[in-house]
Amino acid sequence: MSGSLIKIATETASGNPTTMKVTGVDSTYDVYAVYFKNVVPSADERLGVRVTKSTAIQSDSTYNNARSGFPISGSLQSNEDVGDTKWLLGTAESTGDGAFGLFHLFNFNNSSEYSFITLETQMWASTPQLFGEMGGGVHKVASASDGISFFWESGATFSSGQMTLYGLKK
Repeated sequence: MSGSLIKIATETASGNPTTMKVTGVDSTYDVYAVYFKNVVPSADERLGVRVTKSTAIQSDSTYNNARSGFPISGSLQSNEDVGDTKWLLGTAESTGDGAFGLFHLFNFNNSSEYSFITLETQMWASTPQLFGEMGGGVHKVASASDGISFFWESGATFSSGQMTLYGLKK
């Protein structure tokens, strides 16, 4: 599978931004992937995710998701959000290594379908404990999306972080 992931764009947090986004999805590939690492907030915060369309961040109330949370020292959590303005993930600790993960992006380049994702994340949560999530989400707008953006739920800034967009070779 050498050469199966084609790097398209990388965004690195610099200057404590309030959002990070990576764009570049087009009709070249059917499926895209976003890897992110060391995504650390300036204060303990929940990580939010939104799609972009023509590089503009979409904050309409058409986001649905379901995910299972796996805290290392607790019970399995089942979470879902319907009609939200974002996909909301776990809380990352500001003094830890941050959040890491992988999103697969499906139908993002299809203007007559909804954009949807699958997700796998890990973060050092503010409990403190290691916390992982797996699940998926849909942005229920039938129009092409060109990327995703991250933000912290209550407005913290990004102390560090990197997100990289890849195309999966056909």
